Amino acid sequence: MGNQLDDLLVHLGTGRWTVLHCVAMAYSSLFLAPHTFGGAFLAPRLDFACLPSYNSSLPNSAFSNSAPTNSALTNSALSTLPSPSQASLQGVCHYVVETPKGEVAKECVEFAFDNSTFSSTVTSEFNLACDRAYLQTSFQSLYMLGIFFGAPVTGYLSDKYGRKRTVVMSTVVYLALGLVSAWLPLLSLILASRFIMGFFHSAVSYISYVLMVEVLEPKMRIVAAFGAYNVWVLGTMLYGGLGYGIRDWRILQTVMTLPGLLLLPMLWWVDESPRWLIVNGRWREALQVLTKVSRWHDVDLPPEAEMKALVQEQATKAQKDSEHLSIWLRLKTVISEVLVLLRTPRLRKRTLCIYLDFLMAGTVYFGLSLSGAIISDNPFLYMVLSALMEVPAYTLTIPLVRRLGSKGPLSSFFLTSGVVLLALAFTPSAYATTILTLAMLGKVAITGGFQTIAFFASELFPTEVRSRGISTSYMMSRIGAMVSPFITDLVGTIYPWAPFVVFGTGALLAGLGTLMLPETRGQTLPETVAQLEERQTRR
Repeated sequence: MGNQLDDLLVHLGTGRWTVLHCVAMAYSSLFLAPHTFGGAFLAPRLDFACLPSYNSSLPNSAFSNSAPTNSALTNSALSTLPSPSQASLQGVCHYVVETPKGEVAKECVEFAFDNSTFSSTVTSEFNLACDRAYLQTSFQSLYMLGIFFGAPVTGYLSDKYGRKRTVVMSTVVYLALGLVSAWLPLLSLILASRFIMGFFHSAVSYISYVLMVEVLEPKMRIVAAFGAYNVWVLGTMLYGGLGYGIRDWRILQTVMTLPGLLLLPMLWWVDESPRWLIVNGRWREALQVLTKVSRWHDVDLPPEAEMKALVQEQATKAQKDSEHLSIWLRLKTVISEVLVLLRTPRLRKRTLCIYLDFLMAGTVYFGLSLSGAIISDNPFLYMVLSALMEVPAYTLTIPLVRRLGSKGPLSSFFLTSGVVLLALAFTPSAYATTILTLAMLGKVAITGGFQTIAFFASELFPTEVRSRGISTSYMMSRIGAMVSPFITDLVGTIYPWAPFVVFGTGALLAGLGTLMLPETRGQTLPETVAQLEERQTRR
């Protein structure tokens, strides 16, 4: 079916209809990127000091008993505020009260947060420090957890109910939650909204991409993907600019969600994927869409009788080959799919190396993207520069892989990132320019690695298990994205150098593991697991 439809799409060409679909689907990245990195400005890690109760006797306290709120530091408090690396050692989570029996240590329940960068954040509004610090990190990780669980579910929904319907429904829910959750009074509701938004992120992003690819002629797919990546970069840079201008988290989240409303009228004009319609036996609707494309592009379709025969034939064949599994059965098959990928020696080695690469790509990419407060005094500029560094990575990766293959560049990307991050960990804080430069080099390298492993993995897995290999590999990258905020925020609070040692060491391991994989450039790809293992036996 693929070759005949591709030929038909080539015949219909690229015009207003396909451009509309590409613009609408790529536009979603403009508002997805700020929410994906939301924790950087909405719930950042902040310096803080203990705010004792007003009736406590604390003669040596840095705070006045008349301190008005828990969101502002007095000048005297700010001058004595311990750095994050000293926080646990200086015991800022406790304060001392003098009693007739002597001094008694009490746990802090109110805090004064440094508001020199942000006027209002989730962190300061809900006192997310000390034993509640994990909730500040969870603001970011719950979004990634939502993506982890949402990907297989929304994928099933798009296969069963259609690409367009899933994208429209998910976009409406996503935008509604983005606006409503900015004004919720309870932290539990805000965190639940973050998880649900992450859940539908998968459809707004990945299913949109699938719909875009399925309506394009083959030669335009790489161009469209490159355009979508750069819209993501633009959205991330926009987030840095908005964060600089708007320091209140509720207003910032509202403003960064509003551009998404423009997508709704665009989705009204978007059609369902003709491929999906044919696969599901809806050949009349598929013909209507193809006829509309030919009219918009001013191209003549083959005779009506020939078109009907072609589409009906493809629909019949596709229905015989396809099987709709229940959503629960699909979720349960993930474990069995992983077991299949680990069952034979050669495939097991490939799978474990690819999993390691995806895991570390996700960990390091999001770890660096969310480390602005650690690396730079200006987290807003860091966000913009960090996004800008992705442009050369997206631009150079494809020609580099085509010329040199995947194995060498991928290993080099990971090793470069690892070396740079380890150097970053031990660079004195006085060398601010050097630290920022190293971080940007690391971001270019890990972004290039992320792009390369996506291409490489599709060629390493045999056709028989390719889809399950790719899908489970991306799940590993989501695990890395969930873990990285805990490394940067919780571990980095005690030892600022530790996150970069963890990221750097992991990147080095991924680079070395990549050397165990074969080069696929110019090689015939195996169709089955048996063929893959036979090649190993013959050698």
